[in-house]
Amino acid sequence: MKREQAISCHHLTTPRTARYFCALPPEPPQRILMVCHGYAQAAADFIQEFLPAAGTDQVIVAPEGLSRFYRKGFDGDVVASWMTREDRLEEIDDQHQYLDQLVAALYGRFGVLPLSVLGFSQGVPTVCRWLAQSHIPVQQMILWAGMVPEPEYLEPLGRKLSGQVDIVLGDEDPFFTSTRERHLEEAVLPWFGQARWHRFEGGHHIMPDLLSRICG
Repeated sequence: MKREQAISCHHLTTPRTARYFCALPPEPPQRILMVCHGYAQAAADFIQEFLPAAGTDQVIVAPEGLSRFYRKGFDGDVVASWMTREDRLEEIDDQHQYLDQLVAALYGRFGVLPLSVLGFSQGVPTVCRWLAQSHIPVQQMILWAGMVPEPEYLEPLGRKLSGQVDIVLGDEDPFFTSTRERHLEEAVLPWFGQARWHRFEGGHHIMPDLLSRICG
């Protein structure tokens, strides 16, 4: 009779190489805008959407999610994701270490400049979870077309975040029904009661003109 063997899951933290894309301004850098892409996007393409809105003294940085895959399954463009439901807590910890290290590298290169952080779609919960646990000060947090994470992240984030919060939604976004938008409002109100809400005519995408106005 064959004896069944017990199988258990274990974790091992190992170094890996992440990549990010950087757009330098024509003038000496005075501020940094970090932009975190959504699901199935590539940072090299995502950063292009922000160039029309970039200030002449603003560095734009687009980190890429650590999980890459082919958009069409076995072929086509290579895109990235920040996480899945599998091993989610470990992936969240990996994200935090990655983004903290990235900011440290940017400060080492450009100096400790004012930092703004934008999350788009899946990037919204990513940046919220990161900033809730990070000690890095943020001048402005922009949450664009995405849902916020669980309350256990929002509470510490709301206590520690002293910068401006902006929330942006398109009125034709297929991922945001009126019910989902109401849930978003209910989730953020206790912690970001002073947030500025922006709505635009359009869908699930970045609007450079609106972004330029939001960033001042």
